[in-house]
Amino acid sequence: MNYIAHLHIADITETSYAGSLLGDFKWQIDPSHLALYKGWQLHQAVDTFVDAHPITERFKGLPRAGRRRFAGIIQDIVMDYWLVCYWERFSTDSFELFSHRVVASLGQDKHLCPERLQKMISSLEERNWLAGLGTKEGVERAIRSIQKRWSLGRFLDPFIGELDLLIEQAKQPFLLLYPEVLENACAAAAALDTGQVKK
Repeated sequence: MNYIAHLHIADITETSYAGSLLGDFKWQIDPSHLALYKGWQLHQAVDTFVDAHPITERFKGLPRAGRRRFAGIIQDIVMDYWLVCYWERFSTDSFELFSHRVVASLGQDKHLCPERLQKMISSLEERNWLAGLGTKEGVERAIRSIQKRWSLGRFLDPFIGELDLLIEQAKQPFLLLYPEVLENACAAAAALDTGQVKK
C-alpha cells in the first residue's frame, strides 16, 4: 500500500496521519511520540500483511516487462490509483474532504517528522496533489520520484513503459485485497491499543 491507502487506514482507525507515512521514510523511532509511534507500527503491520498475501504473490507473477522483485513497489503505487477510483466504496466522505483533512493534520505534525517527509508535507500544503495519484500521469510521477532517490531506480523503467497494462492488472487484485487490508488494519490497531502487538 502507498500513501493514500496508509492515510485512509489512519483515517478509519483514528491514528496519526503523519505516523502512517513514517514507514516509508528514515525515522529514528521515538516511542515517546506515542501517536506517531502507533501510526508507524500500524504501517509496518499493514505492509507485512500485504507483502505476505497470496494476491500480492500472484500480482508479482503476472506476465509483464520488469523484474518480479520490483513489482511490489509498483503494486503499492497502482493500488493507490484504484483506491482513488473506487473511493466511494470505502469512504462516506468525499475524497476532497478527506484530502483536506489529511493535509491539515500533517501540517500540524510536520515539525515532528524527518526532513524528507517535512518537504513532502510542505509540497502538499502548497498544492494538494493526492488526487493526482488516481491518474496515469500521477502513477508515472510517483514511479519517477522513487527512481530519483533510489540507486536501483533504473530497473523501474520497464514498468513505466507498460503502465496501461500494470494499472489494469492491479484492478482485480485491489478489489479483492483492499477490504481484507482494512479488516486486518482495524484488528491491528485494536491490538496496538491493548498492547498485543510487539513494539
